[in-house]
Amino acid sequence: MSRMITTAEKYGFSGRGGVDWSTYAAYRPVYPPSFFQRIYAYHSAKPQAAWSQAHDVGSGAGIVAAGLAGRFDRVVMSDPNDGYAALGHKILVDELGIPAAKLVFLQEGAEKSSIASDSVDLVTACKMLHWTDTVLAVDEFHRQLKVGGTVVITYYSRPRIVGNAAAQQAWRDIFGAFAEKIGAMGALYDRGLRIVNSGLESVELPEAKWRGVKRIYINTGGSVEPFALDDRTAESKVGEGDEKIWEEDDKDWMDVKGIDWFKPYFATWTPQIPDAEIQCLWDKLEVALSGQNVRVETPVVLIFGTKA
Repeated sequence: MSRMITTAEKYGFSGRGGVDWSTYAAYRPVYPPSFFQRIYAYHSAKPQAAWSQAHDVGSGAGIVAAGLAGRFDRVVMSDPNDGYAALGHKILVDELGIPAAKLVFLQEGAEKSSIASDSVDLVTACKMLHWTDTVLAVDEFHRQLKVGGTVVITYYSRPRIVGNAAAQQAWRDIFGAFAEKIGAMGALYDRGLRIVNSGLESVELPEAKWRGVKRIYINTGGSVEPFALDDRTAESKVGEGDEKIWEEDDKDWMDVKGIDWFKPYFATWTPQIPDAEIQCLWDKLEVALSGQNVRVETPVVLIFGTKA
């Protein structure tokens, strides 16, 4: 991880500005082996499963793509942000030693790709779909996939503080201030909040195009409420045939943290809010924590589907 951070400091989080990638890599959750195991278990359960080409959409610096490269012959990394292709190449090829011949870097959005139709075995869209027109993006994933290919759409929200109600309320209020700020920035942000608040239940995989749709919810307490940053809502598009699975106490998405962790973690969410604007909320959190570490649980949702 430290080598990834070194490179990221040169390129930043995005060529257009934003969060510094070194902070993001240091404080955001790491995708654990079980994350990839769930993907591979779903994909390999199909008799026609192939491992020729995967496409990681909204790949960023290639965190998920690096994992996929260990199983697929070829991995396409795409992202609309400038700077990521160079950063991804530097990390995956120069530092992690993944052969360049296995990777393709594209600067393009999720709704329209240059990838050929019926050419991809697996499409992953991890923590990025809320920035898209989800109908267009899901249709585009369908176009790229071979019949029987797998789509995986995932999202994780801010962690919950467990066992300290006062600290959790202060933490929720901090993200409420964040949601209020970005929600006022225009339709793109309002739509994004509604999508994530729904735990991706506003994302539809139409039964006419997809089969074997499965939605796995991790560390959510049996509801999508932990994903909500404010009270914005979106219509559920969960299909009647979608299988919903609730998994609790997944230690791969749990940790113990203290006050020194919460501020830099919050700084990985953009646009950033200056501490001074919400200092009263940080003070409440610090008082509630009383110098103690607390358990945090990250809520996660994974949506799987197979192209019909």
